[in-house]
Amino acid sequence: MKTRRVTSLAALLALAIAAFLTSGCAGGSPASTLAGRLLSVADLPAGWSAAPTNSSTVQTSAPCLSSLTANPQGPAFASAAFVQGTSIPVLGEALSAGPRAQQRWQRLNKALARCRSATITVAGTKAAVAIAPLPFPRVGSASAAYAWTFTVEGIRFGTDLILFQAGTYAGYLVYSDLGSPTTATVEAFAGAAVAKAVHGSTAPVPGSVSIASAPVLTAHTAMGAVGYRVIGSGPPLVLIVGYSTTMEGWDRLFVDALAQRYRVVIFDNAGIGATAALPAPLTIDAMADQTSALITALGLGRPDILGWSMGSMIAQALAALHPGQVRRLVLCATYPGNGTAVLPSQQAMNALNSGDEQQVLTDLFPAGQAGAQDAYLASISSYPPAPSAPAGIVADQGQAVRGWWAGNDAAGKRTATIAAPTLIADGTADRLDPLANSRTLASLIPGAKLVLYPGAGHAFLFQDQAAFVPLIESFLG
Repeated sequence: MKTRRVTSLAALLALAIAAFLTSGCAGGSPASTLAGRLLSVADLPAGWSAAPTNSSTVQTSAPCLSSLTANPQGPAFASAAFVQGTSIPVLGEALSAGPRAQQRWQRLNKALARCRSATITVAGTKAAVAIAPLPFPRVGSASAAYAWTFTVEGIRFGTDLILFQAGTYAGYLVYSDLGSPTTATVEAFAGAAVAKAVHGSTAPVPGSVSIASAPVLTAHTAMGAVGYRVIGSGPPLVLIVGYSTTMEGWDRLFVDALAQRYRVVIFDNAGIGATAALPAPLTIDAMADQTSALITALGLGRPDILGWSMGSMIAQALAALHPGQVRRLVLCATYPGNGTAVLPSQQAMNALNSGDEQQVLTDLFPAGQAGAQDAYLASISSYPPAPSAPAGIVADQGQAVRGWWAGNDAAGKRTATIAAPTLIADGTADRLDPLANSRTLASLIPGAKLVLYPGAGHAFLFQDQAAFVPLIESFLG
């Protein structure tokens, strides 16, 4: 589909930058020795795999770097490339050694310092690249950093290029991702590249650099096993995912951004992944009880809670049934559980349950938001493959949601007793959750704050995360 093509092109464009910068270097037997000092899959977090580095279909135009090309006396080098998940982020590394390598490193750094633009074309798709110096902690004995940014079919990508010298070695690392890569993440990869070059080995890059590479762990709770991932440090923040979705449905960039300030926990709801199923009939209240058991098992105390869609119903029930386990509450695309919920249209429900990815996406993102939709798909493609929610569990969740809407859950009737400070948010173009529901709930929960994002849909928290993440941080304190 289009999204996979866009992200694949972006990956090629990122690797094209690496290939272009090594042009003019010689191959030969020394490269085989250098290869053992490059990063390998074994050095990277879970979910990363080797990627091809063939640049024969790439055309690059960067006049500011023209003096570096066509140099038959260039040093020998070795290179490697990797991709996380199926398309993005992408990592490339090149390494060379000896006096000529140091000289070329100096020339490359001087040329890049003057660069402000380039143009790269892959398979007929052209991208204008903006280049700027990048503030970055020093790695190795000397280093310099540059940010390359480009847009492919409405999706913005950022590439951090880190040049480094370490002992007799000179090299660089290219890390490309959606938006702007996180400095701490790129620093972890660059530090590992320098250590591998100098010592021939390195401690693996920790999985904590991204939620997508954080391992799936199992908590043994009073209500059975619960599969979860955790990332970050700071006050605990538990994210509760919605209907028919695994924890891999959380936008990686959204979670990683929150993890800069919080210890973020994501998990699979009952009967999905490693999480134990609950007795029939499944209810929102029962899933809230299992979430409570997870909080207890992990020793989180009184975490902040963020729920999305069905997850926001579970979050409400948790706050009503287990108030001592909720410090602050963020409800995204939420519904009241007292029998007054305004139901989505049958057309929207049919699309959600169609099993067709594109129809589901029309429920999550409004027309005209193809860029946000594609960025979301590219972001979740970073997770290692995981089984979908079983059809039987999805059906059970559907019954649980309808029971909540009808006011059948005890917690749904106790909304007015929620004492935790509460933020309610949604998009004004949400096809699955009529705005009346957010307004109703805001009037029921004492002191609740309501924020609406114009033109955003059910996945507003990802579409407008640039504005929503700072709001969450401000609200949680």
